[in-house]
Amino acid sequence: MGKSKAGQKLNDKQAAFCREYVRDCNGNQAAIRAGYAAKNAGQTASKLLRISKVREEISRLLGEILQESKIPLEKKIFDYWTVRAFYDITEIVGLDGKVKLTEEELREKGLEVCIDSINRKVNAQGEETLTYKFADKDAAVEMLQKYIKMIREEITLVGDLPIIKIAEKSALEVG
Repeated sequence: MGKSKAGQKLNDKQAAFCREYVRDCNGNQAAIRAGYAAKNAGQTASKLLRISKVREEISRLLGEILQESKIPLEKKIFDYWTVRAFYDITEIVGLDGKVKLTEEELREKGLEVCIDSINRKVNAQGEETLTYKFADKDAAVEMLQKYIKMIREEITLVGDLPIIKIAEKSALEVG
């Protein structure tokens, strides 16, 4: 198998190899799944991965996979910061200062992200004291604002006019 020439398309087996390769990045198994002989699959995969069109197709497929996974990842990030910004402390801690929920209940409600740390201390009598550090709601709101691009450090306008730099105030500072 030689290097591909400019404009040359992948054959069916090469295209199948690319699709199989992005599943687990295992060249040997991808070659076998694509229909190449198992006996020489490792060598075949090595040769295929040296072909520029094959590498380009693998890159394109990986890009599609990353784009598809970006949306759920962005939702997870947004949900994380939303919970940290808007949790109700009284749902977690009672007026007596004691935690109302077990660790399992915190996880079930998605509130475990509101606790940054737990410090356990045992005194001389063997009594355990727990100190909780809760999420900084203001910092979480600021992070959300930045995430959804409500805060822009600087805007650069380019057009027929000279470049103008404008610093914006955050939504919390306007007033």
